[in-house]
Amino acid sequence: MTRDVRMFVRFVPAVVVLAASAISAAPAVAQSNRVVMVEEHWELQLGQPDTDRSAPQTTMVMSPTGDLSGAHFLFTLNHSSAPEPGGMQVQQWSGDELVQEHASSHTAALEHSQETVHWVQRLTLNEGSLNFQVLDGEGETWATFGGEDLSLSTPTELTSLNSYRPAVSLNESQVSYAENRVNSLTLTKLVWVTEDGEVHEHDAPIPIDTTVGD
Repeated sequence: MTRDVRMFVRFVPAVVVLAASAISAAPAVAQSNRVVMVEEHWELQLGQPDTDRSAPQTTMVMSPTGDLSGAHFLFTLNHSSAPEPGGMQVQQWSGDELVQEHASSHTAALEHSQETVHWVQRLTLNEGSLNFQVLDGEGETWATFGGEDLSLSTPTELTSLNSYRPAVSLNESQVSYAENRVNSLTLTKLVWVTEDGEVHEHDAPIPIDTTVGD
């Protein structure tokens, strides 16, 4: 993939649901517990896809911190850096530099009118390793997807995920091509787990004062 894709993810289309203005601009700061896992639950509702043009194409962005200056991850749906159409791919970036990528074994292009696609994007911190994984994916075109097929891992000096902000994902993720063929792209749930094993979650709309680790 070239840096052109990074240009795509800097524009926020009208189809992204959950107005980013409703998300706190302040970084999440740990008050008591160390966050070791964060999950974003997403839903993509299609209109009429164009299989021959691999349209629409969606690029999701998730960062363990409050910006994209360091390590962050992309999940592409219905396109990848390979020349073939369709499919899915996960990528790790460091600032504007592509570090690694992995394409899914699912290579078909979206083809069903009014199809709804669900998936989860998970960041996990474990003994000096930062892991990104797409899992629990489901849709008519690809049936089920995710797991080891859409996973990346990288060494990290991060000691917690308390600086994660959902605003980064909401501002940067978008339908990068043929947004007129998408009815909605929605973050339906935010889940995080602290080192004591306690699970916390917010359903959409995500409250303005959302932080993780409190």
